[in-house]
Amino acid sequence: MSAAVVLVAELLAAAALYRAAARRVRGWPAWRGACFAAGLAVLGVTVLGLDVRRSLTAHMAQHLVLVFVVAPLLVLGSPLALGLRATRARRVVRAGWVARPGLGWVALAALMAVSQVPWVYAATVRHPLAHVAEHIAWLGASVLFWRVVAGADPVPHRPGPLGRLLYLLLFSAPMGATGAWLMWSSAPWYAGHSLADQRDAGVLMLVGGGLALAATTVAVAWAAILREHRRQVAYEEAVAR
Repeated sequence: MSAAVVLVAELLAAAALYRAAARRVRGWPAWRGACFAAGLAVLGVTVLGLDVRRSLTAHMAQHLVLVFVVAPLLVLGSPLALGLRATRARRVVRAGWVARPGLGWVALAALMAVSQVPWVYAATVRHPLAHVAEHIAWLGASVLFWRVVAGADPVPHRPGPLGRLLYLLLFSAPMGATGAWLMWSSAPWYAGHSLADQRDAGVLMLVGGGLALAATTVAVAWAAILREHRRQVAYEEAVAR
């Protein structure tokens, strides 16, 4: 059985489980289900549709889509919160340290740098299992990163609006440094890839990733403003009564 068939089967199984759980929870928002389904669809297209072995730029694009498209969509789907409500579980498995805000931030920042190390990249290209493990690591770290910012899943010590903005703004430093490291390189580091391709991958991370992060930061700030406005309106209406 090919890896593509296995991946499609896993994505369909995840979608079926989510749908079954959503049917058991009265009032579960349809838009969350749509986000989760879209995340699974983009994941499949990104992993199966991009030929990352011939181009470092395509490899970088795949990672950025996982970070800035797939993971946020899955997090907005809030599968953990849905599962807890569907099973009527009162407790989350005691592994709260996994969801702490700092872990996702550090894990994703470290992964962005480590995955660009030449021998690490070469290992993921030569060994299919290492490549699969890399995808899992990127997706897992990205989900942990975005759970702090969005979604309804339980997150211990979730920061407030200003804390979330700072959380996102600070992430531009490690991402920008990794992109600049590739963009300003003076010699090719990866066998079979040109210096121009290497620099283009750096530009994509620095500029493309930076714009995606900036857009997300603006969206989070606007959402916080709207929430505060609704809270203030509700307070004023309550006082007027």
